[in-house]
Amino acid sequence: MNISAKSKYAVRALVELAQQNNGHPVPIGDIAAKRDIPLQFLEQLFSSLRKAGILNSHRGVRGGFSFKKLPEDVSVLDVVEILDGDVAPAACTIGASCDKSSRCAVRDVWVEAKSSLEGVLAAANIADLADREIMMRDEVKEMYYI
Repeated sequence: MNISAKSKYAVRALVELAQQNNGHPVPIGDIAAKRDIPLQFLEQLFSSLRKAGILNSHRGVRGGFSFKKLPEDVSVLDVVEILDGDVAPAACTIGASCDKSSRCAVRDVWVEAKSSLEGVLAAANIADLADREIMMRDEVKEMYYI
């Protein structure tokens, strides 16, 4: 199961929004430019996230986007499920009927993989990722070479 480019770009953009969030809406063009995401594509992603209750949009000269939910309350799993649907390494892990499921040893592996992936994605929230990225940047700045 691959997580789509939509989800990957959306998480990157949300991390940027969390880093720029100073109580004012952030223009979507600024986020798109900073993260090298095509603007129209990001507009579509943010529209879906707004409809799902993750973001607020603000019109006007000082418009842009802000979080409706706190960044620490938005997990990567939330974003993936909004944009891609259920995490499913195999159809049988999301309730699809299969005439072989009662005698399929591999099904248990798929169910365990789904559970593990959901756990990792649910544990990662946007605020933590934003903080982690800032720390990584600071570590690189502190390095020097002879």
